[in-house]
Amino acid sequence: MDRNLLEANIIEELGLESLPEERKIAIVQMMTDLVQKRVMLRIMEILSEAEKDEFEKLLKEKGESAPEVAEFLKEKIPNLDEIVKEEIIKVKEEALGEIMV
Repeated sequence: MDRNLLEANIIEELGLESLPEERKIAIVQMMTDLVQKRVMLRIMEILSEAEKDEFEKLLKEKGESAPEVAEFLKEKIPNLDEIVKEEIIKVKEEALGEIMV
């Protein structure tokens, strides 16, 4: 895993420091949303059908930021932190790849 890219400031890496602050925030938010969607897809690939049902019920009842949701995911997907890191790196690599093309 590319630890340097994981920790890199994507705005600086993309050379976008001169953009207005609201535009930089929008870019980071868009990338964050993409990472979240990709992580969710990977979670759904790992969970069994019964676990998916339980997860969806938990989300509806408690909301996605509830501690119970985090506990459920830690229990069912012990490598969740690694999955998140992998997806962050992939999104950053793709963004940097677009600039290089």
